[in-house]
Amino acid sequence: MTRTTPDPLYMMAYDHRQVLRDLYGQAAEGRFTETKLVALDVLDRVAAAGVPRAALGFLVDEEYGAPAARTARQRDIYLAMPIEASRTKIFELQYPADYAERFAGFQPECVKALVFHNPADDDARKEVQFTRIAEVATWAHRHGHDFLLEVLVTPTAAQLAGCGEDTAAFRREALPGLLVESIAEYQARGIEPDIWKIEGLDTVEACEAVGAQATVGGRGQVRCIVLGSGASLQTVGTWLRAAARVPAFAGFAVGRSVWHRPLGDLLAGTATRDEAVDRMVAAFTGLIDAFGRTDLEMTLRA
Repeated sequence: MTRTTPDPLYMMAYDHRQVLRDLYGQAAEGRFTETKLVALDVLDRVAAAGVPRAALGFLVDEEYGAPAARTARQRDIYLAMPIEASRTKIFELQYPADYAERFAGFQPECVKALVFHNPADDDARKEVQFTRIAEVATWAHRHGHDFLLEVLVTPTAAQLAGCGEDTAAFRREALPGLLVESIAEYQARGIEPDIWKIEGLDTVEACEAVGAQATVGGRGQVRCIVLGSGASLQTVGTWLRAAARVPAFAGFAVGRSVWHRPLGDLLAGTATRDEAVDRMVAAFTGLIDAFGRTDLEMTLRA
């Protein structure tokens, strides 16, 4: 497989598993596969409205999203799939015994790993995660996949106290520096993602600092994308407008902010499939407009 990383990249993030069981309940589990296909239809509608198909991505899991993953490949949508087990605090593979064979069956362009990492974590914990992530990154690149690393920073008690126990202040004052330090720590261990999936940042200056670290030392082709964290569309839009002014940022991978309520209404029987798709299309195109790069020349990087 020849790797081609879209820039810009507008990704529907729907690789959620345990989150779905929490949001919608076990009774709805039999329809989760259906909802993954509904979310993929949103991207088709967005493409039909004029957004270049080459800029669209779909992040989806095997557990509930296998049919949607195969369909995305058929529809020429850039496909990313997660390799991590859902809801683990230390990185673990979902399918440790046969992940290579499973990915070979789907042939996604991109392998995604999510890691909870804080520079203040103890060395033993970090060493376990560095070792495991390095193995995945090496394997992904050896087999022609892009490697996407999502880093989530959970504040320590001391870090939160330093921001007056205010999570908003932590995100504004401490998170940018912790993300820069986290990226540097992974780079120092020889772990080289093609894409960093980054928590939303409020200011251009914060995005510039993160982007500069992601691309430091000859890494000019590396890109960052903004994750949604389940925040309101207004909040995510603010993050995207800041990120759009920084060349290292290519777009976003947003999920719950787009599909949480529409799919919940579909599962509850208070919205039709078409109504749910319409609402998600409006939300997703609104985020594209917030990022504001639909008119840029597409660059596909081998």
